[in-house]
Amino acid sequence: MFRLHIKSYPSGPACKYSVISTFFNNMNYVDIMRYFQLIALLAVGAFLPGSIGFLKDYTANEVSGQYPIIDGIRCDSSEHFNFHYHAHLSIFINGFSYLVPGGIGIKPPDCIYWLHTHDTSGIIHIESPENNTLKLGQFFDIWGKKFNNSQIFDFKVDNSTDTALSVYMNGTAIKRISYRDIPIVNHEDIIIVYGAPPPEIPSYGFQY
Repeated sequence: MFRLHIKSYPSGPACKYSVISTFFNNMNYVDIMRYFQLIALLAVGAFLPGSIGFLKDYTANEVSGQYPIIDGIRCDSSEHFNFHYHAHLSIFINGFSYLVPGGIGIKPPDCIYWLHTHDTSGIIHIESPENNTLKLGQFFDIWGKKFNNSQIFDFKVDNSTDTALSVYMNGTAIKRISYRDIPIVNHEDIIIVYGAPPPEIPSYGFQY
């Protein structure tokens, strides 16, 4: 923060120049840029009805500097409901269910990523301000876990022991596709199986 002592300056043009100089000299580069961005947005708001709502969204959902953009997905200070839907993820490692934890993509109290989980049900919440197709690889990147066609977590495919990695979508095995590029769509049931499969591939019944 800065303090401005106008009374110590002479009157006239010199005073105006000193006040402006002091104003900017006490601001760093980022503050100056944010100041001009705000002035520009207010100027637009004076001519365009509804732009005040845009200004509110701009300030309310600014990316938190502590949490970077991951694969084009921001961590915003509030949830978005422009495009809001759910998918389900199950993971099996050598026949045993692996818990998908709650809180993936949620950084309280600062921000929340467009892909996240609220609990341990396996439900992936997609809450995005844009109508983009988000992918399974993006979810794992936000989770901070390794995932591709030859590895999940620290478990790697081993052809010598027939240790495979498979992905099922709504009960159907997916082949000849990059697992990371699998789109996450509404009410999609995704099952990832590493090693020995479970007795049967489960299905999930969506309640919402």
